Parts: sequence; C-alpha cells; structure tokens
Amino acid sequence: MSNLDKTMIFRPDQESDLLLEIIEKVIPALKEQGYDPSRQLAGYIVTGESNYITSAHNARATMAKIDRLTAVEQILNDYLKLKGLS
Repeated sequence: MSNLDKTMIFRPDQESDLLLEIIEKVIPALKEQGYDPSRQLAGYIVTGESNYITSAHNARATMAKIDRLTAVEQILNDYLKLKGLS
C-alpha cells in the first residue's frame, strides 16, 4: 500500500524538513549558474514564475515540489523564531 492510500496528518516540522531539503538542493544549483539565490528564490516565491529557478541539476522541478505559500509561511516562521518574536 502506498502513502497515498493513507490519511496523512499535517505536521509543520515535516514541511520545514521538506523545505530545507529542497532549498539545500536548489541554492547550489543557482550559485553554480552565477545567480544570487536570495533574489532568485524571492522572485520565484513572489511571482510563481519558474524561470527564476535554474533547470540545472533539476532545481526547477525540485523547487516546484513545495507550495509557495507554504514556503513563505515556513521562512517567516523560522525568521520570527530566530529573532525571538514567536
């Protein structure tokens, strides 16, 4: 039986782990191509335009695995925790 046959429970920690895993794959691909990862990721998250993410090393397809709103929420949540505001 595949995981798709089971009821899944949303766990923010799992989303955070997935986002981190994706970012850790996408950032090196962006850097290798000469792009500023922060600018490219921000452009992608704000616009949804996949051309902000390089296709090198399958980074574009990897980035598409996570919902943009989920990414924004998780990044903001992590930032607020880092700053002691949540």
